[in-house]
Amino acid sequence: MSDKFLLVDADGAYARFAVVEAGEPPATIEVTPAKSLDELIQTLGEALSKLGAPRLRGAAFSAPGPIFGKTLQVTHAELKLDEEVLSERLGVTDVRLVNDFTARAMAMPLLGPEALEQIGGAPPKGQAPAAALGPSTGLGVSILNPDGFVGWVATASEGGHAALAAANPRECAIIEHLRLANPYVSADRVLSDDGLLEVAAAVAHLDGHAPRTGDFAQLVAAARAQDPIAREAFALFSSWLGAVSGDLALVAGARSGVYIFSPMMLGWPDLFDRDLCRARFEAKGRMDVYMKDIPLYLVLEPDCGLLGLSALYGERGPF
Repeated sequence: MSDKFLLVDADGAYARFAVVEAGEPPATIEVTPAKSLDELIQTLGEALSKLGAPRLRGAAFSAPGPIFGKTLQVTHAELKLDEEVLSERLGVTDVRLVNDFTARAMAMPLLGPEALEQIGGAPPKGQAPAAALGPSTGLGVSILNPDGFVGWVATASEGGHAALAAANPRECAIIEHLRLANPYVSADRVLSDDGLLEVAAAVAHLDGHAPRTGDFAQLVAAARAQDPIAREAFALFSSWLGAVSGDLALVAGARSGVYIFSPMMLGWPDLFDRDLCRARFEAKGRMDVYMKDIPLYLVLEPDCGLLGLSALYGERGPF
């Protein structure tokens, strides 16, 4: 019987998992509730029993949040992953914790052209770094660097929590309004589903309209119905995403491209203004020429966390 590896990608509410052999991408993916470590371990144990209790040589877990020592606290939820507890209760000696966007960065060399929509730029620059970011409940960020040999090394980052900058008086007024609720306005706060609702509320306030009500799905519906407040909120999102992606490209030297991983955005591709995004991506003053050739990609595959974790137990392909 060949050795197996357990891959788990958790978000604080649910976990997606798969059991794979070395060098193989995940084929059968299952979903389980995982609001706490106990719930995650219990449901994983039950699932593994149904699979015939495969002999696990290793287990890798990814989730959104920083890693301190042997623990990973999910940023926007109660779930806390503990390497030693997972090892003991699942009976796996080799347990690895990975930031969720580090896992997605690890998936970048494994994505085929059918999984990518290029938004401007030239082909990747070979052995140059690449970067990943993705709006969801927050903004994940990671960087992928060539190791100088035949592979890549992913580096975790909390760059999504960097402050959001305004490019014009309108954006400045919106950010200033957002500061009334929270003095520190980060990209993570704004480039998210809840952040879009807050931006729409700020637009309504600045234009003298009554406060907006409703959830994110209603905001999407309003934008599709040509509601001017909702449309502006999505235009601001597109602009800020481009600006933040360009900043990340500059900081990381990501000449192999910046990859946007966002299942949230795949639900409303018609509201994502690619021209605005690309324009702000390149608008870096004296570095405009440097930015022009850097490719920007929207990843069309919604589930990349497990694919990235699989790279821990196999060889990476080149870009």
